[in-house]
Amino acid sequence: MNNRMVKYAAFLFSLLLIIGNITFMQPLSVHAANLDDAITIKAIGENGEAVIPLTAIELEEGDTAFDVLLDAGEAHGQEIQYEEYDFGNMITSIGEVPQTDSHAWSFNVNGKAADVGASSYEVEHGDNLLFAVRDLENFSPEVSVKVSAQDGNDNAIIKEEEVSIAAGASAYDALYQAALQEGLSIDLSIDDTYFTFINNIDETELGPNDYWNVTVDNEAISTSIVAQTIQAGQEVNLQLSTYVPPEEEEEETPNDETPTEDTKEETEDPVDEAPAAVTKEQVQANVNDVLSYMDNANITLNYGSEWWVWGVAHTSRDIPDHYVESIEALLDENKGEFRSVFELEKVMIGLSAAGKDASSIHGYNLIDKLITHSWMEDPAINAAIYGLLAIDSTDYKGSADFRANLVQSILDKELNDGGWTYFGSEPSPDITGMALAALAPYQDDPEVKAAIERAVTYLSESQDAAGGYDIAFNGGDSSESVSQAIIGLTAVGVDPTSSPFTKEGGNLLQHLLKFKQADGGFSHLMDEASGGMSTQQALLALVAYQKLLDGSGSVYQFATPSEEVDPPTTPEEPETPEDQEKPENPEDEENNPTQPEKEEPKEQDPPKEQDPNEENAPKNEQTNNKTKQKNQLKQSANTSEHASGKKLPETSTDTFNFLAGGLALFGIGVILYLIWRKRLAKESM
Repeated sequence: MNNRMVKYAAFLFSLLLIIGNITFMQPLSVHAANLDDAITIKAIGENGEAVIPLTAIELEEGDTAFDVLLDAGEAHGQEIQYEEYDFGNMITSIGEVPQTDSHAWSFNVNGKAADVGASSYEVEHGDNLLFAVRDLENFSPEVSVKVSAQDGNDNAIIKEEEVSIAAGASAYDALYQAALQEGLSIDLSIDDTYFTFINNIDETELGPNDYWNVTVDNEAISTSIVAQTIQAGQEVNLQLSTYVPPEEEEEETPNDETPTEDTKEETEDPVDEAPAAVTKEQVQANVNDVLSYMDNANITLNYGSEWWVWGVAHTSRDIPDHYVESIEALLDENKGEFRSVFELEKVMIGLSAAGKDASSIHGYNLIDKLITHSWMEDPAINAAIYGLLAIDSTDYKGSADFRANLVQSILDKELNDGGWTYFGSEPSPDITGMALAALAPYQDDPEVKAAIERAVTYLSESQDAAGGYDIAFNGGDSSESVSQAIIGLTAVGVDPTSSPFTKEGGNLLQHLLKFKQADGGFSHLMDEASGGMSTQQALLALVAYQKLLDGSGSVYQFATPSEEVDPPTTPEEPETPEDQEKPENPEDEENNPTQPEKEEPKEQDPPKEQDPNEENAPKNEQTNNKTKQKNQLKQSANTSEHASGKKLPETSTDTFNFLAGGLALFGIGVILYLIWRKRLAKESM
């Protein structure tokens, strides 16, 4: 009996150690995955229509083109059907587009039909894969285009080269084939959202603010080079250009002479007059117009439409059940494992917007999935930003260390003069606005506050006279840059219509409305047609401004998900059945998810614990400073508040309490089991 008790005690102790390690120890990542090893892929139908839209896929060692096609299909809910042969797999259908007696699926790599099948081709970083339905009588159609490239002094890097590429191929494919013919290398990077960036061609000397400007038929493209489909006879050109920040206009010296009416007419500024101030009613009217745009465009809120979901959640409309159902279906497929951390982060924010708890959705804890994701060991700037937005999107209980590390990662990537960028040395209003939204809950930390102030100054000083941001990489003045600036500023409590953000052509909000089109949507550049991405971000900017006015916090923060629990049971009282119809406790209104601003102190909030680092003070000053910095961020992650006064997500957890209670119950169960076994043994004697 004693030996048996020892075995049970050893088992119990082992279980305690395992649970303790799982609960309190962060896993060690073997490597830091990032988009430095990725490809782009899309599939098109017979007439060029997208079957699988352009997608960036992170590679794993040994991946074939067939592997990444399966990943892309899974990401967009498109089934890939195929038949297995000795020579490899033959694709018979992608999504709803099958092969027929006269047409089949072709496989192209970097603008050329592949010499081997998709299951035999091992993909490499930077590859652009195109799967296309082709007529069997003309299975590898090609178009002829011209490609050229010049350095900053107009010296030819690629002389005008005529190349043939597959029909439906991109400007990147044309560049790749031209560089291949010239024996030149291409240095590129791939982003999950913005796809392929050309860092350099061969070993061209680059300045700190240099970038490759891409034009097609002498018109700057407004998308990634890999997303620009090329037609026969078009000319692709890359010109090394230098970004020059807009100079501040010098103030004119006052003139004592009073201008006459004729003089006034001659000296009027050709810039359009500043529009009238935008009222709250006009903002709401524009929000309603975007909702109408969505209806007319038959936009359905399912997995993959997270940007829409985030904005719609702040309108009068509810997020439909089928959005959450589509996420649950995704979790059934991927078992809660996301190769791309960006997809995981966006889904988490989407669930928060839908009023669902991402820490307990369909049997999965996506908070844990985010914290332990390999990409978060050394996250890229946008991964760190979306990570903070996701874990702070509602009152999620999470690791203070995780939050503090993400905050520090963003701070470490700040540029010298303030602001942030995805690449290069010049800040971007888009990334800067996103960073502001992520850092907003941590303004009590002095380092964070200083970085925010520098970023706000950058966003003001970099505005042009029209009121927007003329960025060459974006193709000029884009609505998305304005939207992200508004979202970031409102998150940190700064009014985008205030004096620092009002130029000759108007303030940021007025400027954004210049991109509105007749259908209620917003365009990327002025005088273009409405676009999905532009309208999504404009909606977020509009509701972000509304939230600033009513003091309800960041557009990326949502009401605490309501817990679906059974009502407490009460003794039956048949003699007073009318008690069953008593009104609900009015105190339950505090849990109403439509009232996120109500911040009453909670009795169950744990008392402030002593910082464990205080007992193990570092031995040298350098380490001590680092520890102080981290502790400040941890404290900010747990206790700071928004400028609007909203309480930040509570980062302390009840894990230990649950663990202790569970172990106590387990111990009682073991003891009762042993007593039962002992009685059973006696009765059998």
